[in-house]
Amino acid sequence: MKVKYWWLTFSALLFLLVLFLAGTYLTYILIGTGVLLALLLFSLRLDWGLYILALALPLINWNFDWGSFSASFVEIIAVLLLAAFIIRFSYELLRDQNSWRKVKLPLWQPFLLFMIAVVLSSLSSRYIISSSWYAVRWILFFYVVYLAVPYNIIKDGRVLRNTIIALTISGLGVAVMGLVSLSYQDWYNDFFRVQPTALFGIYPIGNNHNLIAEFLVGIGFMVLSLKHWSKSLRVNRLINILFLFFMAVTFGTFSRTAWIVLGLGSGLYLLLDTVYLKRKKWNSKNIIFALVVSVMILVPFIIRMDRLQSENVSSTENRVLLTQIAWRAFVNRPLLGYGLGTFVTLVDNNIRFRAKYGGPLDSHGIGQKLIAELGVLGTITFAIFAGLIFWNLYRGLRIYKHEAQLLLPLAVAALGGFIYQFFNTSYYKGKLWVPIAVALAAMNLLQQKYKRKYNN
Repeated sequence: MKVKYWWLTFSALLFLLVLFLAGTYLTYILIGTGVLLALLLFSLRLDWGLYILALALPLINWNFDWGSFSASFVEIIAVLLLAAFIIRFSYELLRDQNSWRKVKLPLWQPFLLFMIAVVLSSLSSRYIISSSWYAVRWILFFYVVYLAVPYNIIKDGRVLRNTIIALTISGLGVAVMGLVSLSYQDWYNDFFRVQPTALFGIYPIGNNHNLIAEFLVGIGFMVLSLKHWSKSLRVNRLINILFLFFMAVTFGTFSRTAWIVLGLGSGLYLLLDTVYLKRKKWNSKNIIFALVVSVMILVPFIIRMDRLQSENVSSTENRVLLTQIAWRAFVNRPLLGYGLGTFVTLVDNNIRFRAKYGGPLDSHGIGQKLIAELGVLGTITFAIFAGLIFWNLYRGLRIYKHEAQLLLPLAVAALGGFIYQFFNTSYYKGKLWVPIAVALAAMNLLQQKYKRKYNN
């Protein structure tokens, strides 16, 4: 025992000596140590890395800069998870040369078509280098890191459930942060709404209310899928309360897009649940009661939203002008567009936009960006890729009707997040694609479950 304690003391003193001698390099040593520890942890437990990624998804504005390169905290976690996945895969490949067959790339054929269109557009662009880098930095990155890696890590129901729980916790953090913002707003003289809160001088999730709404609008539906594992009425009641809480906070952002997506998502959920899947039956009294309660709750929100729209119409005019800019770009270069990452430049070069709004930092949707940057070829191939994602989820609902309690909320959450991007700019971020990966992984697990059942 004395020898053991002696070695511990010697190791501690040696470590302190190294830190002392490191001097100005101490920060780099600590960062390097942290990266190595994270890689080790993620390599041993890929599922833990996925949970941390799910928790970090909203942190898109907590940025770290290295010269001209910048990455958010969630992107750093995503890169570490990808590296750990490669290390783990390489290790398993050395043990079993056929282990590569276990790796699955969801919908890789339509994505490959989209990537071909992206490459052709980048090569035809005036900004070949920047467009090509954009293709790797955003397009290939979102598919590999936010779609393929989570899809392959979610191999059983436990990992699926824990990932959904991690996303729910992340959503709770965002919702609470939004509610805290109400405490320092002027309720009497200004238009107050749920919006992001600054922490230590930065806005880790961004400083726009839409960044709260776009995340919660999907997480709200996703939390309902946890009933699949619940056998307790009390737990189910808690899940319902969480759902209503997320919806209330989303309404409190007074985001028009969020209201539209919530309406479409709720309508689709009820339609599929009651008419198509026929899991629930509503009589006329229940329908009338639900409508009356909904109207009573929504009227104050609608009155306040009407006040907001009467005081501020600039966002609508802004979107119209952005659409006009995108359409002109599409008409000028209809086949391949101007190249990835050029839409901001096109807006910046528009004299009318700069005179009215200043710099090109306002929101635009995925449709405007696609037609301007990738033309008809990129737009069609992306539409095929996205369409097949949701067609597969719909087909899964048709085949596995008895598993709708799990699959329906995940499908609606994924679709809601995607629809939101027609009015926002997070179309290549993890907030959109990780929930889609979760929904696709859930369907894959159901396929495997019933395949084993039929084989036995």
